[in-house]
Amino acid sequence: MKKIVTIVSLMAVISLFSQAFAQEYLIENGTGFGPKLGYYKAPDADDGTMFIGLQSRSKGKYLGGEFSIEYRGEQTYTTTGGELRVKQIPITGSLMVFAPLARNFAPYGLAGLGAYYTFYDYNGGFINPGDDAEVKFGYHLGFGADVAVSESAAFNIDYRYLFLEGSDDIADKEFSGNVISAGLTFYF
Repeated sequence: MKKIVTIVSLMAVISLFSQAFAQEYLIENGTGFGPKLGYYKAPDADDGTMFIGLQSRSKGKYLGGEFSIEYRGEQTYTTTGGELRVKQIPITGSLMVFAPLARNFAPYGLAGLGAYYTFYDYNGGFINPGDDAEVKFGYHLGFGADVAVSESAAFNIDYRYLFLEGSDDIADKEFSGNVISAGLTFYF
């Protein structure tokens, strides 16, 4: 299943890039909203998870910002005390610095902060099995690219490394990890 999703995503990216490079669109001094999807994997997790969300972006020629809210599905962590399943709802803000290489193609670097509403489901021999929730704060660094596909829409893809501490109940597990996402922003 992951191979199919990867192949379809790669084909979509290639087709959007090829279409966008044939155009001469420049989006600057605009604000927009749109959907976002991606994949998140913490090194200590047994498996990664897909996520969906909404993003709001403001973009100038060289500086921009992003606000997003996402729902990240379940990741499982195996511990000596049992199994821990984690779901998250991150609310993040990022500052982006663009380096426009063409009128429709602008790579960027980004840095930001986030609040991660985290849900825990404990199974096994934990002292307090059951469900729990807390808000964790973290930060991220990354890079990506904006590709304008029309005068009012841009496709973006980026990589972020998330720095986020794990649960206080299991100190040896971290939620830091790799985040790959893609989005489509409609500017007005």
